[in-house]
Amino acid sequence: MAGRAAILALFPVIGVLGYPDTVPLVTWSSKSFPGLNNLSPDLQYEDSVSVVGRILSQDGICSFDTILVVNQSGLRSSDLHALPASSALSAMLNTAPSLKQYPHVKHSASSSVQEIAESLARRCGSTWTSVSPATGPLDLDENSKHVVCINMPAVEGSLKYRKAAMLGYDQYLSSEMAKIDAAFTSHLVLYTGSPLEHQRRQLLPPPSEFDSTYTLPDNSTLPEGGIFKRYQLFSTPLLVALLVVFFIIVPIIMLAISALASLQSSVRLDAPKGYNAQEKKNQ
Repeated sequence: MAGRAAILALFPVIGVLGYPDTVPLVTWSSKSFPGLNNLSPDLQYEDSVSVVGRILSQDGICSFDTILVVNQSGLRSSDLHALPASSALSAMLNTAPSLKQYPHVKHSASSSVQEIAESLARRCGSTWTSVSPATGPLDLDENSKHVVCINMPAVEGSLKYRKAAMLGYDQYLSSEMAKIDAAFTSHLVLYTGSPLEHQRRQLLPPPSEFDSTYTLPDNSTLPEGGIFKRYQLFSTPLLVALLVVFFIIVPIIMLAISALASLQSSVRLDAPKGYNAQEKKNQ
C-alpha cells in the first residue's frame, strides 16, 4: 500500500519529466479571430513548425495590421506558468479576445519558424522585420502592415535564474506591445520556444548590455559560500531517483528479507524418543 502511494505521489514529477523534447506554444489576438478559436486541441500532438504553419495559414490572417512571432530558445511551459499574475504577459492572455495554448508540442528541425513568418509576409504583402532585444526597440511604419519575428535571448540555468530572466523579458515584450497597441488597430502574437542549440555556449559572443539588464536584477547575483549555495546539486531527476529508491525499492527489499526470515522448515531433525545412538552403533 505504501509503495502504491509513493508511485501516485511521483506521477506529477514524472509527468513533467516526460516531455523533454517539447516546447510551449501560445498565440492570442487583439480582436476575436475564428481562426484561433477553431483550432483543434489535437494540434498538440504535432511538431511546433506544423502548428505554427497551421496558425499562420488560417483564413483572414492577413487582416491583422501586425503579426508578431516571438521565438525563444530553451523556453519551457513551466517558465510561462511561473510568471506572476501581475505580469504583463499574464494580463494580455487573460484579456485576449482569442487565445490558444499548447503547453507541449514537439520541436522540429525541418524548418524554422522564421521561414514560415517570412513566407507569410510575402503572401500578405507585409513588411518583414527580424529583431532581437539587443538591437533596440521596434520602429514600425504606421502606414503599412508588418510581420515581425522577435528572437528572444535563450533561457537556461537554475529555476531562480530562469524566473528572474523571464520577468525581464516580460518587461521588454510589454513595452513593445504597448507601442503596437497605440499605433495599430489589430495584432496577433505567436509565442513559442525552440530547443537550445548543441555546443551553444562555445559559439556565443560575449554578453551584451541587454543580457545584463534583462536576465538578472542587481540583487540576484550568484551567492557566495559553499558548494550548496553556488550550485544546484539536488536536481529534479536526482530527487525522483532518491524518492524511488527510499519509498519503493528499499521497502520491497525489507519486505523480502522479512518474509525470508519468517520461513520455518517443516522437516523435524530431532531424534525419535528412546533412540540411543551408542546402542545402535554396537549392533
